[in-house]
Amino acid sequence: HCIDARKLGGKNIRTRSQAIINNDLLIDLPADTYSHFLNNGIQGDLIENLLITHSHGDHFYIGELEMRSGAFAKNMRVPVLGIYCGQGVYDKLSEKNYANNEYNKIDVFSPVNVGNYRVTSFPANHFYTDDARFYLIEGDKTILYAHDTGFFYDEVFAYLKENDIKLDLISMDCTNIDIPIEDIYPHMGIDNINRLVELLTSIGVVNENTVKVINHFSHNARPIHRELEERVKDYG
Repeated sequence: HCIDARKLGGKNIRTRSQAIINNDLLIDLPADTYSHFLNNGIQGDLIENLLITHSHGDHFYIGELEMRSGAFAKNMRVPVLGIYCGQGVYDKLSEKNYANNEYNKIDVFSPVNVGNYRVTSFPANHFYTDDARFYLIEGDKTILYAHDTGFFYDEVFAYLKENDIKLDLISMDCTNIDIPIEDIYPHMGIDNINRLVELLTSIGVVNENTVKVINHFSHNARPIHRELEERVKDYG
């Protein structure tokens, strides 16, 4: 699979999951951060805040924060980066006192103001001892960024329904693609996601206008882009 991806190039060459919203809110900090910035014209010194899902290395490469401090950082237009996370990431951050960063441990189901956004963190069905999270982000649009997590816990569905959340976009973990995985495990595949979307639709959180994104694909599953597009073309 990996040999085929290298030969085909383009969208088959995948990097570790990360997202940015409106150039000022970053989600996760993998080792691919620098290449993401270069290849997408992202000006890193304009980023005001960072949400981190958990401390696995493909989502949190702490050494990247050193590049915002000391001799490495010049003329930073946003001098202090606000970092928001759960306990596991917070503990690792506390071991390193890099300058120009502000660490914030946040509670699940407790909305906080993060720059221009209202952010609610949910307990992820993933890496239980790390206090892993995924995030609801409300601004001009409402986004649910659900990596890395298996099927959502019941209390997450209850919160979304009780607070009448309507999603403009949902991005979902599809690590397993077609490799069967039970809902209790820490990732999802297409079958899990179809049931997740059906349930979110039934409680009014997702509708026909919601942009539905899958991401975080394992190279052990169905990795070639055209094959994956064909596999999910009927699911919206």
